Order: sequence, then structure tokens, then C-alpha cells
Amino acid sequence: MIDIERIKKLQSMDFSDPETQKEVFNIIETLCGIILELRAENQKLKDEINYLKGEKGKPKFKPTNKSPKKQEEKAKMQPIEKKEWEKGTKIDKIKIDRVEIIKLSKEDLPGDAVFKGHERKVVQNIIFKTDNVEYLLEKYYSPSLKKTYTAEISENLKGTEYGPETKALISTLYYENRVTENKIAAFLNTNGLLVSEGTVSNILIKEESEALAKIKNEIFQAGITSSIYQQIDDTGMKVSDKNGYATIVCNENYSAFFINLSKSRETIKTFLTALLASMFIVLVGDDAPQFKEIAKRYALCWVHEERHYKKLSPVLDCHKEELARVRGEIWDYYKKLAAYKQKPTKEKKRELAKGFDALFGQETSYEDLNARLAMTKEKKSELLTVLDYPEVPLHNNLSENGVREMVIKRKISGGVETDEGVKAWENNMSILATCKKQGVSFYDFMKGVFSKDLTVNLAQLILQR
Repeated sequence: MIDIERIKKLQSMDFSDPETQKEVFNIIETLCGIILELRAENQKLKDEINYLKGEKGKPKFKPTNKSPKKQEEKAKMQPIEKKEWEKGTKIDKIKIDRVEIIKLSKEDLPGDAVFKGHERKVVQNIIFKTDNVEYLLEKYYSPSLKKTYTAEISENLKGTEYGPETKALISTLYYENRVTENKIAAFLNTNGLLVSEGTVSNILIKEESEALAKIKNEIFQAGITSSIYQQIDDTGMKVSDKNGYATIVCNENYSAFFINLSKSRETIKTFLTALLASMFIVLVGDDAPQFKEIAKRYALCWVHEERHYKKLSPVLDCHKEELARVRGEIWDYYKKLAAYKQKPTKEKKRELAKGFDALFGQETSYEDLNARLAMTKEKKSELLTVLDYPEVPLHNNLSENGVREMVIKRKISGGVETDEGVKAWENNMSILATCKKQGVSFYDFMKGVFSKDLTVNLAQLILQR
């Protein structure tokens, strides 16, 4: 902020003095920031007026960022080095279902031709067809006992008109491929399987709900015990037309989702520490207050913290240069932390702790940058948790990327309407995310659930890693 008195003081100052010049530059920077904010607000109000009049607002175009200088700066500020892409052999990853030998006509060959084996060619194909079965259950009647005896159908087909493969396909299309219920029904009806949207909804929400809840809880308990740290993030979500929240708790081995109407610290504690308080030590997340004071230690995400610097938008070149320098120094320090994780020593720990103070305790000519540096310095303990626990990640990307699946699903479906829907989303989205991390086919897993012949135990896979 800036006040009029600060500007008035400029009248009596020596403009040849470097400190005065620094003060003037910061005042100009602040005033430019205010002007830009007012301009954006003014345009927003104009757009709203035009919208109310039935007209279109000013079109929005994303700025291109292709200048060599911008690209060079961006390259310097990459938090994680990317591995060079190498083309793999796709053919070795393809599941071969059958082999056909294409023979060569001997009549077209010269007499001295010698067999040299086969040239390999793989053609991928999926056959989608119905397998509608009419079961004729034998019936016998005993006149003496006045009793009818009927053959028993398979347990997983009792009380249903759809087989486990169909139910697994419906779950896969909805949860993994984000297809809406009406589109799933339309697709199946078009391809020879008669099913209503209501039936699709019941399969997704009600069928095997207890079994899925049990699997989700086993995943969560195994995941909590599989590492000394957990990552956490949340996103807004509509629950019965009310504002709710979906929270993800995860590490490299699993993911578990929880949907509640509140995102308070007490709400998180109910599902995170009620029974498992001593199972993990460190919780990794962004700067959201509800995630703190739950675990023994809280580790802040460096990527989130650096975004505060990225959001600074100085107008003057001298301030732009200062900001670019500091951001570069932050990522250089980040790389040193990453190197420490690989080979931690007491000496490196002391150097990094001292380096943190030097980096975020520095004074620059850019006032807003100084304020930002001071705020980061206050978070030293949370940002340097990795010095005490090197296995803890420096960023919260895992949970941030994981919760995006729920964001996309929410945008497509609009949210959940019932308590049964909440539990179904929690269970299925947790199982889906964990299947991906464990290299298990979600379709095959769900087929096992619906056929009551589940051979894969996700909780055991988590604990085996």
C-alpha cells in the first residue's frame, strides 16, 4: 500500500541520492500496480454491463510467451530436470491374444529357396460384441414331498440382469473415462444391451457398495503405514447443492479421497488421525491453514511457495531484473535441496540452513519482493522439513495432480446428490487412483469385485512396495 504522505515527502528529498531514487521507483511501481488493478476492474465492470445488455465483452487472448529471453528465463526456473525422451519398442508391450501364420505359396518360389523363419507384424484390434445368455434353470417337482427343486444360477448373477463384465465396463467408462451416465446407457443400447440410465446409476452407486468401502478403507490404512509422510490437497465440490470439499491423501503407493461439507482442520482430523495418529510423521501440502497442526511435522511445497514470486509483476526493468535474479537463486537453492535428499550429511544440512537465511533475508531495491522474501523466511521450519526427513518430497505435485481427477469429474458431473453418491465417488476414485499407481487394470479389478472373484489385493500390493 501507499499513502499520500509518503508521496509528499518526495518534495523535500534529494533526487540525486540513490536511496531517494529507490524510494521513487518503488512508489512508481506501486502506483502502476494500482493503475493496472483499476484498469482490470474497470474492464470487468464494462464486460458485466455489456453482458446485462445482451452484448459481448472484450475477448480474452492468452499472451504468447515465445520470445528467446522469456524462454531462457523459464528454462532457468524449472524445479525438476526432465529426462530426455526416448522412443521405446511398442510392440513388446502389446498383449498377443493369438498367432496366425501367413504361408507363402510354394509355387511362387524358386527351387533353391530356403526357409528363414518369419517376419513379425502385429495388428491391434478390439472386438466389442454382446454375450447375452438365456439361462434355462432345470426344475423338478416331487409329488410326495410337494416341493419344487430349481437349479441354482451363479451367485454373482442372482438378483441382476447384467454380468460382471458389463458392470465393470460401466464403472470404467464412468470413473476412469469420465463418460456421463446417459452416454453410457446410450452406448450400451446402441450396441445391443438394453439398460436404462437409472440402472446405470444403481450399478455405479449401490452395487457392491459395502465391498468397495471395505477395499477403500484397507487401501487407506495400508497407504498410511507405507511411508513416514503423506501428501494432502483439496478442491471445492457440490454436495446435494451445497458447497463441499473433496480431499485427497496420498503418497507414491496409493490415493484416498474424502468428501465433506467442511474442510476445517477438525474435519480432516476425523478421517486422518482418529485411528491412525501414530502411523506417519510428516504431512506435505500447500500453505492452507487447515492442513497444519495435524501431523508431528508439516512440510510446505516449494513449488507453491515460488508461485508467490511468479505472481509479482513489476513494471520497471530494474525491479524485473531483481525478481528474475531472486527466482533463479530460489531454484538454484531448490536443486541443492534435491541433491541433499540423495546424499544427506550433517555438514550439508548446516550449509543449507544457513543458505536459507542468506537467500530469504536479503534486501533488494524492489519493495514488494522484500516483503515476499520476509514472508518466506517466516516459513523456514516448514520449508526445510526435508533436512530432518530427506525422504520427504520438496513439492506437493503428487496430491495436486491427483486431486485434478476429482476436479475434472466434478466439472463433468456437476457434483454428487446423495450420501450414497458421496461414498461411491470416494470409494471408486480411491480404488481407481491406487490401481494406476500399482499398475493394476481398473476394469479387471472391478470385474473381480462384481464377480465376487477378486484375486488382487491392493492393500497387500501397497505394503509390499
